[in-house]
Amino acid sequence: MHSPNLPNRYYAFYTERYLQAEKMKTYKLISILILSIFLSSCGMNSIEGMKNNIDEKSNEIADLKNYFSDIVPENFTVRIQYNSSDNIDLFVYGPIGDSVKREQLFGQWDIDIDNYIETPQTKYKKKYRGKTKSLELVKNKLNWNREIFSNLYDKLEKANCIGIRSRNPVEIEYGFSGMALLSFSVFDKNLTAEQQEEYSDDCMSMFYKENIVLNYGSGATGSLCTPEFKRKK
Repeated sequence: MHSPNLPNRYYAFYTERYLQAEKMKTYKLISILILSIFLSSCGMNSIEGMKNNIDEKSNEIADLKNYFSDIVPENFTVRIQYNSSDNIDLFVYGPIGDSVKREQLFGQWDIDIDNYIETPQTKYKKKYRGKTKSLELVKNKLNWNREIFSNLYDKLEKANCIGIRSRNPVEIEYGFSGMALLSFSVFDKNLTAEQQEEYSDDCMSMFYKENIVLNYGSGATGSLCTPEFKRKK
């Protein structure tokens, strides 16, 4: 449970993390422990690796950000993560009537883009995972086709990243370190000194440089914060 004193921008993050934890509850604890041990012994993504990738792939990241901003319609929020070229996790939020408020339209993990089978929508899933289970309806609302999914995958691959979210600022997902998600926010302009301080909380976010803020998303288990974001006093 997160603290009520955390900034508003974290609330949606925690809701989505809770749903991800629900997805994983069907797995036995021993499987999670084995996976954690395996990951800790292999080459995992790191915050230092994310920094290097940002520096080395700056042009590709800018191209990805611009492309994604162009394909997401106004008043929609999209978060997409690629497990492979044809398998994705997709969450879409759309406007409520003519208001500026948004509601979850669609939320699904492990989607086979070319062979998606729509399953019946329960009241629980409609309340917490989106109004519809229809990928076709979502694609129509976003005006996306198979080519767009392929183009977006290619741009993510070139940027050496796995996912992207159309927040303001755009958030690009670099990869996992254990069960924690490493990502970075790309602002339209360089941050002011005041903004640099605002987005450095010694816990889950840290100003990196210019228009980039690094993010650490704790998994279903493990520490909420990363010590690498702790600033020296």
